[in-house]
Amino acid sequence: MSIAEPKDGFIKVHGVTLHYLDWGGAGDPIVIVHATGFFGRMYRSFAEALREVGRCYTLDQRGHGDSDAAAKLEDHNWARTMDDLGGFIDAMGWASARAFGHSSGATAIGSLAAERPGLITRAVLAEPVIFESPAAPELGWRNPFIERTLKRRRVFDSVEAMYASFEHKPPYDTWRRDILRDYCEFGTRAAPDGKRALKCTPEIEAQIYRSSRDFDGLGRILRADTPMLILFGERGDSLGVSLAGRVAAELKHGRVVKVAGAGHFVPMEQPDTVARMAVEFLSEA
Repeated sequence: MSIAEPKDGFIKVHGVTLHYLDWGGAGDPIVIVHATGFFGRMYRSFAEALREVGRCYTLDQRGHGDSDAAAKLEDHNWARTMDDLGGFIDAMGWASARAFGHSSGATAIGSLAAERPGLITRAVLAEPVIFESPAAPELGWRNPFIERTLKRRRVFDSVEAMYASFEHKPPYDTWRRDILRDYCEFGTRAAPDGKRALKCTPEIEAQIYRSSRDFDGLGRILRADTPMLILFGERGDSLGVSLAGRVAAELKHGRVVKVAGAGHFVPMEQPDTVARMAVEFLSEA
């Protein structure tokens, strides 16, 4: 199977049909879980790298990419993301899996490792969204994100028009160009009038941000026995770097690395560096 043409798959998990891509490779499974508002195919460069050390899959969260949305908006939340990942691993018939996650995807992986010991055997968490308590100052990002997300443009004249609109605007201006292009092409679908509409609606994305205070990702990650490599960007737009010291001190197994010159979107900004670290860590015994 050509790495340029991953195999589509669909599987029912908790009443929702989830989409995944099988990128090939040999060895025990590795699943990649994306950030809120993104989708699996955006992490192509990681799938290409990780297939060297395992059979690699990217999973679209419910309401994202080509996965179905839940019937109720409130059923898009952090706990559901975690549970869907566990259900996906079960439905695929795997006893366990290694994992790479970004942002909410990273939080889901680390949390699942605590809730279902042994299911995640080794994990790389890039910029997990964590905070110390529901009243923590780290949640200051949440309300502005919700407001901006609900107002965001959801239809574009074309893929090229979307790319041109985003390429010089933060945070997209720091992304590697091929990843931004994949975001524009595969994160939208053709509308009846020939334009391109976002696959993940602003309402779903905002609902996930809204539900963040109800989920203790930090506590779960620190309870997990799974070996983890946790990456934080050093720039001020990192959502978790302020807690990096605590995580490094209390993490049971693994280590924390701060990536110089990167922010919350470190996989988009420094994909080669992150992929190299992920391959090294996930291939360790």
